[in-house]
Amino acid sequence: MASKIMQLKTEFIVKAKKLESAGEVLKQEFVGIDHIIDEVIENVRSWYILSEIQEKPAVINLWGLTGTGKTSLVQRLMELIHFHEKTFRFDLGEKDGSRSFKSSLTDLCENKDDSPIAIILDEIQHARTIKGPFREEIEDDKNRMIWELVDSGKVSYVEWKSGLWSLEKMARTLNDLINAGVRVKNGIVTRRKDLYCEELEIVHEPSKSILFVQEDEYNNITSLSEEFLNVKLKQDVKELLLSMDGPETVKFLYRVISVATRPSVKNFNKSIIFVLGNVDEAYTMSGNYSADISADAFHEMSLKISIPDIKRALRSRFRDEQIARLGNIHIIYPALSSSSYTQIIRLELNRLQKRISGIVDIKMEYDDSLVNEIYKEGVYPTQGARPLFTTIHQMVKSKLAVHINVILIQNLKSNKISLSVKEGKLVCEFYRDNKLIFTYSDSITYNLERLRMATLDENQAIAAVHESGHAVLSIALLKEVPELVVSVTSDADTLGFMYSKSIKKYTSKNEIVPHTAMLLGGIAAEELIFGENHLTAGGASDIKKATELLMTLFKKHGFGSIPIFHGINISDPENLYHDTSEIESEVKAIIEMAKIMAKEELQKEKKLLLAMAGILSERTKIEKQEIIELTKKHSKFQLPNSAPENFYRETLKRQLETKQILNEIALLNPVVLNKNN
Repeated sequence: MASKIMQLKTEFIVKAKKLESAGEVLKQEFVGIDHIIDEVIENVRSWYILSEIQEKPAVINLWGLTGTGKTSLVQRLMELIHFHEKTFRFDLGEKDGSRSFKSSLTDLCENKDDSPIAIILDEIQHARTIKGPFREEIEDDKNRMIWELVDSGKVSYVEWKSGLWSLEKMARTLNDLINAGVRVKNGIVTRRKDLYCEELEIVHEPSKSILFVQEDEYNNITSLSEEFLNVKLKQDVKELLLSMDGPETVKFLYRVISVATRPSVKNFNKSIIFVLGNVDEAYTMSGNYSADISADAFHEMSLKISIPDIKRALRSRFRDEQIARLGNIHIIYPALSSSSYTQIIRLELNRLQKRISGIVDIKMEYDDSLVNEIYKEGVYPTQGARPLFTTIHQMVKSKLAVHINVILIQNLKSNKISLSVKEGKLVCEFYRDNKLIFTYSDSITYNLERLRMATLDENQAIAAVHESGHAVLSIALLKEVPELVVSVTSDADTLGFMYSKSIKKYTSKNEIVPHTAMLLGGIAAEELIFGENHLTAGGASDIKKATELLMTLFKKHGFGSIPIFHGINISDPENLYHDTSEIESEVKAIIEMAKIMAKEELQKEKKLLLAMAGILSERTKIEKQEIIELTKKHSKFQLPNSAPENFYRETLKRQLETKQILNEIALLNPVVLNKNN
């Protein structure tokens, strides 16, 4: 007993150290997710060290935007703890074929090793079981077995056994021979021997008995049925078959086939299951492909996502009991920050340095100019690191062969190259013993930066006025200073945009008209500056946003004159109110008031509007601090404080204080209070 305890203690210590070491390595290889790595390590610990005590699989959910390294992190962790050969990954985006869950499950279930394993259910969002606003179940769910695996660790599957196809073919042939007149007694063909021999290609010898089931099939029958039919030896099969006639024999063979195709139950209750997915319903910024908004803005938004947000998002894809089976270990990846992207670029360039020095024995250096250009050209904040790697390949890796070739052509005895970006070109300086001996430059293909350049044309002028209208009204009416206003974007479908971070998580009735006015601010600004007849068609998205906002507030949130929940369309449930004519009249009135408010406020702040539009017509963007300075210089409007007014809390507090005073008076002199009342 003592030796067993010592053995367990030793194993515990060894595994604990290996897991901690794995965490340290992961933090060196994966950028900006140290707290994610800590959470993963902590939740893996119990399974890795004491999986014997598990009665159900340990389930860990990892959620995040695409390209944040969820799959790579888990696979690398399994490598570091020497578990990669016992790790099975399923791509749930594959519905059919050899890589689908159903096909790959066979490899997992035919694994004869009963020791703990790791299972990765990747792209779980594609395994949805419900769809539509009424959460209708999806028919022909090809991944149904996932949920039993996650819940209990048990999977029912049909194992295709060797020899089954041959036995099925033989049973069909023997049944057809019986229908054609072949007769059998005690396992021996007694009638139409010629037909039997011809069909089975056996030499017909009239003097010899012919077995209805040939002996070369006996091994096949025992291997397929010994566990269930108690036939373990060839002799057992022979004795059984020699007691049967033809129909009995065929019936027995089909019973063997039935037993062989009976589902088996495989138990993976000692396993760990990683559920990985991209839940766009929680990561609302995921559909924004803009490369012009700071990665830090998306990073901050993602930090606000909570476990309830994830579970709420999952309800649009899965049934409630399935979400419950996923448990409560939900690790939420943040969108990568700008510093994380910079670190990723440096890590990739450092890896490239090592590979170069190992191949040609030349030291490679780079400076910040290269890092900055890769960042500007390669970062799409909601798409993670994948696009970044292609940019590094395009800007650096693809050029290295040229640089090495320069060394050979020029016969340079260089032992160091230094990469930088100057005037839009990749400059490679060749050194020997830290002395510059040659310089070579190569052009860089810019995609994003070319699109971000000021066009100084009509489109930029229109966007400058339009987006300035939104920005001025955001400050004047909503007391929110935009983070960024852009008049030229890298998106071919968008001329410009205003990006603002709202601190409040609620919308009140008194904000409806001002908020709608801000949304219509671009149109109002164009009319004010260019004239009504020169209004452009660029306000379609603004009108759509304003209309959708008001319809949602009035139809769902009861902001109309009568608080009724309206059905959006005729397919909505019968217990909703469907007459929307009155609501639509109220919405129309709000839009009319908002348009008047937008025009009047912009007229008051025309000086600020023109100052901002003037800058944006020459430059492509203005950021928050400059907007603040412009507002101080060109407007009498008092800039909002950094902290929002606590109207609701202060109102409640005042009324509570009043109530407390009344109670105190009532206790001292209830008669006086009654007279006052």
